[in-house]
Amino acid sequence: MYKSYQKIYLSIYERACRFFTSIYFLINGVKFRRFSTIGIPLLDIDKDCICEFGESFTMVNKDKFATLGRNNRCKIVVANKAKLVIGEKVAMSNTTIVASLSVKLGNNVMIGGGVTIVDTDFHSLNPNHWHTAADLINMKKAPVIINDNVFIGMNTIILKGVVIGSNTVIAAGSVVAKSIPDNQIWGGNPAKFIKNNA
Repeated sequence: MYKSYQKIYLSIYERACRFFTSIYFLINGVKFRRFSTIGIPLLDIDKDCICEFGESFTMVNKDKFATLGRNNRCKIVVANKAKLVIGEKVAMSNTTIVASLSVKLGNNVMIGGGVTIVDTDFHSLNPNHWHTAADLINMKKAPVIINDNVFIGMNTIILKGVVIGSNTVIAAGSVVAKSIPDNQIWGGNPAKFIKNNA
């Protein structure tokens, strides 16, 4: 009886989340197709940008339904004149994506709980610039590209300028600071080659 109740509750909750998130997307100018969501994400999307989500996009934004029990929602930030394009069959849980220039995700991408993907340092690396107008002017940014059939393990951080090849696996807790070729498994901090993904 309890399991039947839970199943009905989840179905109703998912429909409500999808409805309200659709409105949220429309208000923020997000182009989207069919998607599913548990909970409602956090959006910080500039009006003068491109933000597109492909078919069968899936998000988990609620700790009760997240496998790892993370209590943070997915957060998506797209800055002025920036671009975020997410392909088809992309799933993410409690993930943060910041596009200050360009972030592109291919098709069939799995993103584990607590992953962070950013295309900027957020600040200049010169301490003389901090707390001044020069800080944002001198911060470095570079596009991030994640190709098709990529699995990104929980708590991984992907930094600016990284290109991740197709059919790639990134181990949990990795910090990816350089590009990864196709068909490989990487892990660690900083992430390094482990073996080919045959």
